[in-house]
Amino acid sequence: MFFWAAAGPACPIFGFMKRIFLFILLSLLFQKTVTATHIVGGEITYTCLGNDLYEVKLTVYRDCATGVPWFDDPASIGIFDVNWKLLQNLQLDWDPSTHDTLPIVLEDPCLVVPPNVCVHRSTYVDTVFLPFRAGGYTIVYQRCCRNQLIRNIVGPLRTGITILTHVSEKTMRECNSAAVFNKWPPVAICVHQPINFDHSATDPDGDSLVYRVCTPLHGADSVAPQPNPPKTGPYQEVTWNPPYDLSNILGGDPLTINPITGYITGIPNTIGNFVVGVCVDEYRDDTLISTTRRDFQYNVADCGVPTAAFFVPPGGCQNEPLRFINQSNVQSTQWYFDWPNDLSLTTTERSPTFQYPDTGTYTVALITVPGESCSDTLFQEIKIGAFHIDAGLKYELPLCDNNGLLIQAFDLSQDSVYGIDSWSWRLTGPSGFSAQSMLQNPAFLVSKPGSYQLRLIVMSAGGCRDTLIKQFNAPIPRIDSLIGDLSICPGDTVRLNSGGIIGYLYEWTPAATLSDSTAADPLAFPLNTTDYLVTISNANCTYEGMVTVFVYDTTSLSVSATPPTIYLGGSSQLEAVFPPNATVSWTPAASLSNANSATPVASPNTTTTYTASIFLGSGCVLEREVTVTVLFPSCEEPFVFFPTGFSPNGDGENDILKLESQFAEEVYWAVYNRWGQMVFETNDLDGFWDGTFKGEPQPVETYGYYLRVRCLGGSETVRKGNVTLLR
Repeated sequence: MFFWAAAGPACPIFGFMKRIFLFILLSLLFQKTVTATHIVGGEITYTCLGNDLYEVKLTVYRDCATGVPWFDDPASIGIFDVNWKLLQNLQLDWDPSTHDTLPIVLEDPCLVVPPNVCVHRSTYVDTVFLPFRAGGYTIVYQRCCRNQLIRNIVGPLRTGITILTHVSEKTMRECNSAAVFNKWPPVAICVHQPINFDHSATDPDGDSLVYRVCTPLHGADSVAPQPNPPKTGPYQEVTWNPPYDLSNILGGDPLTINPITGYITGIPNTIGNFVVGVCVDEYRDDTLISTTRRDFQYNVADCGVPTAAFFVPPGGCQNEPLRFINQSNVQSTQWYFDWPNDLSLTTTERSPTFQYPDTGTYTVALITVPGESCSDTLFQEIKIGAFHIDAGLKYELPLCDNNGLLIQAFDLSQDSVYGIDSWSWRLTGPSGFSAQSMLQNPAFLVSKPGSYQLRLIVMSAGGCRDTLIKQFNAPIPRIDSLIGDLSICPGDTVRLNSGGIIGYLYEWTPAATLSDSTAADPLAFPLNTTDYLVTISNANCTYEGMVTVFVYDTTSLSVSATPPTIYLGGSSQLEAVFPPNATVSWTPAASLSNANSATPVASPNTTTTYTASIFLGSGCVLEREVTVTVLFPSCEEPFVFFPTGFSPNGDGENDILKLESQFAEEVYWAVYNRWGQMVFETNDLDGFWDGTFKGEPQPVETYGYYLRVRCLGGSETVRKGNVTLLR
């Protein structure tokens, strides 16, 4: 039984619901804030080391959940002269060892730390040489962008930050070091709660310090969020978003700082994020020597009130440790495990484990911020029982069909004193199978054979529990090995059920084309495509299935050559016809244009038989042959042609005398005039006579010729005759 006891309004239910509403609203607000990728604030200081050497330290603050990486690596720091001329561009590597998370501390224990508010800090350090220079130096770091939910400036997503410090002439002459703020302002503050923060700084030289609230400086934008080097000055201040301004930064009692002590006071009255600037001016001999600027962000939230909440099982068993889960919204809590009988059974551990020494009914109390007026207490009763429980179970297999095997579980547990209060069943098996039930006698349906584990956890009304586990094999035929589609070549065999298990009865039909119709894995050798039906059974299960064996139809397979006979040097078009999705490979491949094409071109030198291996799938390969006959021509006409006349008159027709043959391999021929004088000879297959001798055109008359030719295949011919030259 639960009830609430808390300080506050007379109506506890209303107060509780109000706190829940405020908590959800606050979570949504800060969830949006933390998911932005933006900078929170920072500062630059310097320390004079002597001999014109200065240690420059940059401290940067960013949201915890944003930025990859969280901080620039490296960070670019520019050093400018009085005319904003860039003199140095320092590249400071990020040192993860300087990275830490700022604690969120509220001075009032009755306030609740807002959720999802987190700020990281990192520091960059470098040593630079700064010789005396008229007008001094300005050291600058810039970054974009600020959080979208910032209320008091215009366009925070487009407004970056400029962090700077000035090294004056007096600083260089007298080796001055900048003042350093002692601590960072609180990350989160509470709406309507006073701000009282010591924002003082320490000056290593003992100079006089004067504090003031100042307007932060604008910096980089989203177009160039990490300027390298930083942009040249002077730099604009951020634009306040009315009604906010330097005198109304938080929208409440004015945020003021004591100019002597640095103590900040004010009361925010608006929830949200707010940009704040604080400057400390360092004076020596009544002369301003340096200014340290700090830019930071206040997260103002409704901090609510502490609320006690926890979870624990409704009961337990003697000598059994119990885990108590603390769900309160504050860290400061106190547990009492036997309220109010034995207050020594207590702890301040957040979520403790406790074991009760004896049976009985106990009251558990959880108090938030004990000792404070805002504390809240939650009570809950818990029963601790003696161990009288004994888990028991059995299972039956009443039904097995094509849908699977039904496993009916029965609870046999007993508790003679308190009785059984609840059941938790879990069945696990092959391939990650898992099923659960909270019924007393559940049923489970499984479809795969193999080893199964049935676990039962029972809880008694007295708070005790017991567990029982049983292991068993599900008597299901291995139907997963039955492949629905098998393919074979005509005349081949195939095994129908390679995963068949001995111990089951098998009956296959039709039996005529099977090696054994009662075998678990018979061989099938059908002549045509056949559906084989199977019935698999044992004492519990009967399964019916079917395996189809596709026998490839080879009647449509063919190969051809067009033309089937060619002369040496000719070609033939081959073609293979086969079913879709099949492939072909021809041999021999040397005389083919593409051995893997269905239509290659064959150019053999001798009569050749080509074999087409047709791959139909499932290991089925069929072969078909076609022969291309190659003829060797004789060295006679029409395969060897020598003209009987020609007319070299320049008209483009019959202007030369030339041997015409596609089959000549070697040739010699010569031409003689009527006096037996040789006027032309050649052994070039492409040689020709143009009707001239020693550059002079020869007269129109009849000439004699001698011709000797050897053709492909080795045949030869020798011929003598006459040829007439015409003009």
